[in-house]
Amino acid sequence: MVCDGNKITFHLNQPVSDFNYTTTLGFGAVSKVSDTGAPLATPMSDGPYMIDGDYVAGNGPLKLKRNPNWDPATDDYRGAYPDNWEVDFALDPQIVDQRVMTSTGNDATALSYGVVQPQDLGAVFQDAQTPNAQFQGRAFSDYDPYVRYYWIRTDLVKNVKIRQAMAVALDRAAIKQNSGGDFVGDLADGVIKPNIGQDYQPTGMWTDMFGQQVPDSGDPDLAKQLITDSGEAAPTLTYDYPQSPVGDQNAAIIKSSLEKAGFTINLNPIADRYYATIFDDSLAHEFGAGGWGPDWPNATTVIPPLFTVAGGWDLSRVNDKDFNKAVAAAQAEPDRAKQAADWQDLNKQAMQNVWVIPTFFEFAQNITGTNVGGQYRWASYGSWPYAQVYVKP
Repeated sequence: MVCDGNKITFHLNQPVSDFNYTTTLGFGAVSKVSDTGAPLATPMSDGPYMIDGDYVAGNGPLKLKRNPNWDPATDDYRGAYPDNWEVDFALDPQIVDQRVMTSTGNDATALSYGVVQPQDLGAVFQDAQTPNAQFQGRAFSDYDPYVRYYWIRTDLVKNVKIRQAMAVALDRAAIKQNSGGDFVGDLADGVIKPNIGQDYQPTGMWTDMFGQQVPDSGDPDLAKQLITDSGEAAPTLTYDYPQSPVGDQNAAIIKSSLEKAGFTINLNPIADRYYATIFDDSLAHEFGAGGWGPDWPNATTVIPPLFTVAGGWDLSRVNDKDFNKAVAAAQAEPDRAKQAADWQDLNKQAMQNVWVIPTFFEFAQNITGTNVGGQYRWASYGSWPYAQVYVKP
């Protein structure tokens, strides 16, 4: 990288088809203060808003005002519509729901950052994608960026037939119902989600990948056959998961459905530091709960992170040289249509190997006040388009 005034030149050692995304996501203000470990000074702003006054984390709301140095002539992407923003922290999520649903006073111009709470879904929505009449145009339920799955440590569960049996035995329908029913999302067939665009293609995981269709409730008989085909006895496995009431109930479903196929399942609820635990080889067990969302709409931010050591999120401990080689080729592929086909094929390979068991293409539900305009679900990130929303006159 070479900097010359306000011009930055990047010299790459291979083609990177999504480099435009790489350079436009995650760039923020850089403090002029050296990294001493002290709290950051008020950051520089090059956008339409700046911090209004002093802000101390945990001490009141964060207020933003217009930035007098921002020039819309040099920034045709971001709008500057509201006069100011106020970000309130540490509010009870159900109180947030009630305030935005009621939509009076300042709450009429409010956006809920979090999701609608389960107990309020019936009041806001007719079904998983249709708001009730009074919330039309300000309540949304659709895909967020995330895919939920169960990772399987391939260094501990080495036999692919055993992993396939785990997937086939799982009662995904009961887990979905316990997790929120249709509001939780669609049952997933891989780790690439439909709202990512051209990189998604059905994998056939639950239709014919294992020789026959697998019902959503699982197929213990087919699982038993796969265990027989493995040449091994059904093993004892420990399931790691972040502890919560829903998590505990899902764990019981997992245990019950896999034990019907002959597995013995131990449960390991983890009260805190879940990811720190499961990334530790000495603490993580055979399988556990996980999730992932792409950084931008290209599966280069899905397949390499999840299934290569260099990717950084390989909970399954995959170390497949041929797969790694194919991933590297896909990352360097300049033809976007060819690259999409490569990601589709690699997603299917990962499911055939059952490095993870996909469960949900997640939905999320969000709501705004009545005087907010320009809102929609930004599919790439499952969030509001903050640069486009405005206050209705």
